[in-house]
Amino acid sequence: MLNRNSAIKINVITIIAVYFLIFVGGFVRNMESGMGCPDWPKCFGYYIPPTSDVDLPNNYQEVYLEKRIRKNIKLSGLLSSLGLQKLSKKILEDKRIYKTEAFSVKTAWVEYINRLIGVVIGFLIVLNLITSFSIHTKSVRVLALSSLILVLFQGWVGSLVVSTNLLPGFITFHMFLALLLVSLLIIQRVKTLQTKNIYQPYKKPILVLLLFFLIQMFLGVNVREQIDMIKELGINKPLWIEELNIIFYVHRSFSIIIMCLLGWLFYKTNSHGKRNPIVSTLVVLVIIEVLLGAIMAYFGFPMLTQAVHLLFGSLAFGLIVYMQTISISKISYQ
Repeated sequence: MLNRNSAIKINVITIIAVYFLIFVGGFVRNMESGMGCPDWPKCFGYYIPPTSDVDLPNNYQEVYLEKRIRKNIKLSGLLSSLGLQKLSKKILEDKRIYKTEAFSVKTAWVEYINRLIGVVIGFLIVLNLITSFSIHTKSVRVLALSSLILVLFQGWVGSLVVSTNLLPGFITFHMFLALLLVSLLIIQRVKTLQTKNIYQPYKKPILVLLLFFLIQMFLGVNVREQIDMIKELGINKPLWIEELNIIFYVHRSFSIIIMCLLGWLFYKTNSHGKRNPIVSTLVVLVIIEVLLGAIMAYFGFPMLTQAVHLLFGSLAFGLIVYMQTISISKISYQ
């Protein structure tokens, strides 16, 4: 039976699941398992990955490369028709796209589990839409429907990530779509709960913080893409930082601006005996983000730090979206 409580529970479960998928996606990238399955949606032609290359044809690498090439030719034509000539040309000419991948049980199953989690989220998104009809607010249903459309589009983009052999631009686009999905679900939650506008006096600073955080995440993604290219050159971990360009230093310094703005917001929302758990949590997340960044820079990117860095950054982004949505809501400040 559809009711308001079901809608609230499904929505929050879906948000948690998407954040878990963001972490798993970062973990898959850390494990270099993004091409563990060279086809999509199957894995080496199976719905359940094989446990040995004995189950595959002798020329399986060439077979799946040929399938990817055919798909990329169609994609290139589509991009060209949209006026994206440079990207269209890159997809046809970038040598990395045509690199073959040897079968590995470990990488295949890591990527396969990542996809399974994506399927579960798809079902949750459908439930989120169904239960949204128990909320008598049109915007809630529109947001839930938009989330479903976005997930379907995200699945298609995921297939392009595979066919283009993890081309950096597509990975970045894939990640920001996940953040957009989280944003839609969070906005839906605010609209469902009819949260009081306690952030109205700080509407503009929160908006600036949101914009700055988006810039910071974009810079961080650029740094990550540089690291991926450095890894391909076979450069040892201790030397990665030395190979990064000025964007890394801008990314590192930009965190100071964000911390100052967040410190001011923390002071304002926690002064005069008030306590704001959302802003306090945001401060903790950003501090952890900065510490993780320092650990990666000075200790050679320890295992999982990149995935955790991405997760905490995404959590912080979600909290800022939450505050910004409340700050512009029609429920007046009291």
